[in-house]
Amino acid sequence: MIAKTLEKPTPVVGPFSEEYFKSLTASADSTVLDKKRQEGFESYLEQATPTVRDEEWRRTDPALFPFDRVTPLPELQPESDLKEWVWDEDFDVVVSIHDRGFSIKDRTGLLKSKDVKVLSLQEAARTCPEVLDEYMQTKALPPSAGKFSALNAAFWNVGFLIHVADKVKLDGGILLRYELTESAKVIVPRLLVVIGNQSKAAVAEYFESRDQAEILSVCAKEFYIGEAATLKFITLQQWGDNTSQITSDHAIVQRDGCVDWVTLNLGGKLSKLKFGSDVAGPGSSAELDGLFFAAKHQHLDQTTLQIHSSPDTYSRLLYKGAVKDKGHSVYQGIIQAKRGAIRVDAYQTNNNLVLNDGARADTIPGLLIDADDLKCSHGATIGNLDEEQLFYLRSRGLDEAASRKILIMGFFEEIVDRVPYAFMRDRIHQDIEEKIGTVE
Repeated sequence: MIAKTLEKPTPVVGPFSEEYFKSLTASADSTVLDKKRQEGFESYLEQATPTVRDEEWRRTDPALFPFDRVTPLPELQPESDLKEWVWDEDFDVVVSIHDRGFSIKDRTGLLKSKDVKVLSLQEAARTCPEVLDEYMQTKALPPSAGKFSALNAAFWNVGFLIHVADKVKLDGGILLRYELTESAKVIVPRLLVVIGNQSKAAVAEYFESRDQAEILSVCAKEFYIGEAATLKFITLQQWGDNTSQITSDHAIVQRDGCVDWVTLNLGGKLSKLKFGSDVAGPGSSAELDGLFFAAKHQHLDQTTLQIHSSPDTYSRLLYKGAVKDKGHSVYQGIIQAKRGAIRVDAYQTNNNLVLNDGARADTIPGLLIDADDLKCSHGATIGNLDEEQLFYLRSRGLDEAASRKILIMGFFEEIVDRVPYAFMRDRIHQDIEEKIGTVE
């Protein structure tokens, strides 16, 4: 009997091959970026491509992401003719990203002071390589964090650095606006945000794409919040009906610092998202809020990590979601208190509305506790609209459809109120109303 030799599974995902990697590094002109890409590529080859046998991917088959049907966008270059939007007026700096390039517009002269930098990674490598060397792909999001984190580290095709010096307070904020139209493409964005000690800043992201275009996004973001600093970060995702996304985001907060993070996931066809925060210094805190609505055949899988690696730290999380039609949402939340993280105060809440038969919501809260003298707890609910509240509204003259719409909008309003920008609140309300449609 001849023994069969089992072939080792290839570590390459879709078009992200060694040949493609060499084409990226051959055109690079920065030692620090070459070094970072190489670290990412080596980690990418070492890690197995996930399957449904992996616990993290058990509810979202990675084979469903269209890696075999897309080609990477070329590394995006600066453009000067990208259109502006009325709501750009809310921000000091606007970064516009399109299929063909990007532009950075300093609307209020903020960047002239040199205390705030908003740069492409290529420009950052030329002007402040020490910042990239110290922070990029290090403690917050090393390539070893996962296969697709490593893929992003090796193959990103558009990336930005936001750096705020010590003791700087931004009056407006910084917007990154992604608008994609070209089908059968994959965009691999990377964002590095560094907020100096005693500084305060707000950063917002907005994602959209054409419904008809099959697009894949493999995104990674890392945040470093200094001592007594505050970062307000808002991300509104309204991808088109045929866009899939994989995202890995992580923040590290130093002593007395705070990250105030709101994630709003409304669009897309298939999503696998991970958001993590580590309150790593005494007195640091994380406020984490999320809103999501999966309708039609949308599949949305989110994981949150509330990590406490220091004593005397605080985190609070509230994620609210709804599912309708054949929509399926998965939420998994973990609170982790590391050894020595005493006097931690952490809470996690996930509330879900299931609006019809056929829709599905899974919620999996969890605790990993390796310390004592702390308060860590979680709560989760899954249910339909409250019949008594419906009865009350109908007794006041409203019909069934109007009553249900009011209750669903009210369910989300606690999260919407956390968004400081009017255009984003308007977009969220509009999208939720469209998704509600007729709820039986």
